[in-house]
Amino acid sequence: MTLVAESKKTNLQYLFMLTLLCLPALLFAENDVPTEYMKLKNPLVLSESRTKYFAKQFLTKCARCHGELGNGGTEEDLEVRPADLTDTNFMKSRTDGELFYQIEKGGEERSAMPAFGEDSDHGWSDQKIWGMVAYLRQLALSKSN
Repeated sequence: MTLVAESKKTNLQYLFMLTLLCLPALLFAENDVPTEYMKLKNPLVLSESRTKYFAKQFLTKCARCHGELGNGGTEEDLEVRPADLTDTNFMKSRTDGELFYQIEKGGEERSAMPAFGEDSDHGWSDQKIWGMVAYLRQLALSKSN
């Protein structure tokens, strides 16, 4: 093997190793949810009347971007496409705490999603956010059935 070929092989090996080392950081870069949120479990189970309430809340607060059915909408002027909340694989990949955090804090620098937490313009209580998390879980389940 020539010196040039060996040098190229070594460079490729370094590039491969660097990619392996950086891959976890790249995969988890978007998930900046604090650990304490990741572990949270939803304490609420919605009654039929509360499900109807949150369905109305979803239509008035979320459907503009996420679509009336929760399937990601078609807002073309948004830089980041809203999540498809009916995608069972996507919803299974998110903990209750991650959904809570996203609703409470909004998109921050990642997307145009507004914050809904108590300190936001919407001023939702933790209980109301948990109610929406429960509704979103039902929304995803209803599509899979």
